[in-house]
Amino acid sequence: MQEQPGPAAAGVAAADEAFAGDLYRALAGDGAQTVFSPVSVAAVLRMALCGAGGQTAAELAGALHEAPGAAADGLRAVSAAVNDVAAGGSVTLRAPGVAWVQSGLPLRSAFTSQIGDSVARAGFAEQPEAARAEINRVIAEQTEGKITGLLPAGTIDSATRLVLTSAIYLKAAWAKPFPEAATKDAPFYPDGPDRPGLTVPMMRGTAARAYRHADGYQAVVLPYKDGRLAMAVVLPDGPLATLQAAVAAGGLPGLLAGTSRYQVTLSMPRFRLEAALNLVPVLRRLGVEQAFTRQADFSGITEAERLLIDAVAHKAYVDVDEQGTEAAAATAVSFRPLAAFRAPTPVTMTVDRPFLFVIIHTPTGLPLFVGQVRHPPSR
Repeated sequence: MQEQPGPAAAGVAAADEAFAGDLYRALAGDGAQTVFSPVSVAAVLRMALCGAGGQTAAELAGALHEAPGAAADGLRAVSAAVNDVAAGGSVTLRAPGVAWVQSGLPLRSAFTSQIGDSVARAGFAEQPEAARAEINRVIAEQTEGKITGLLPAGTIDSATRLVLTSAIYLKAAWAKPFPEAATKDAPFYPDGPDRPGLTVPMMRGTAARAYRHADGYQAVVLPYKDGRLAMAVVLPDGPLATLQAAVAAGGLPGLLAGTSRYQVTLSMPRFRLEAALNLVPVLRRLGVEQAFTRQADFSGITEAERLLIDAVAHKAYVDVDEQGTEAAAATAVSFRPLAAFRAPTPVTMTVDRPFLFVIIHTPTGLPLFVGQVRHPPSR
């Protein structure tokens, strides 16, 4: 029997579930194909929140669905969840965070004590391109080469003072793999069954799995080998947009509430997704405004200069096949001075139309990756 998370971990998971739902509605509301890591985005925002004050802190905390003083607790809880999975040995999961600071810029000890020991010095003022290349190199290394070029040209210049980064990498085998011999070409309908379809490699397998057929959708939970992680696949009866109301009402966990054990014959496509996102407009929609303006209060980071957030970049990748899943993501928040502003009953589920997926830490419900597939690759 799995250990139940404590109140602090449960509170962080609930906050991240709500934040993930907000990001999903903002990024995937038009039915576009995408993938992102709520945990990675939340991590850099929590790092920023550790040094924020006043209205800036209130807006960041509101977007994260947590109290302003809970940011460090959130960072620790996520780190504990990652260590919990990694300790099992059968799944690779890591989520390092680094604060890249201009050489010579003094940081407040209260800030560094909250974000941990991962502080690296960089020569943004002297050699901004070299600093950008080094951050991108480290992110690529942390994600096994899956996330490259996180910070595009022009993102870093001599005015940059601080870059907060969070990477996450997952490689996990299914507890019950799909037999490769059972994978066959089959139709997939991006725009509904009454419109022309694609021919894609469709995996197929039968196993006892948690399953729910609710009003308007089906959902199935596919555990990974260690039992601490799983992928939930949610298939709406109609267009992907019909899931928006369900996510708004009960969040992503609400889609899985009430699952029961069934002997599920599941057909679903292999898929690989990549996304590169500018999250500043999204965060503004979620109520984060002051952090990007001259009114920003990040006085808890340093007393040497007044800082504002200049850019928020996010990249994510996921590859799902018969054996399991490889996924990676990274987020970077760059700061500059204000003066330089810029068994059971058998059922059949055929995933032959656009669908939502969520990779979760099952003991807490922490959403590591969220995405939706509209056009899986054809042969």
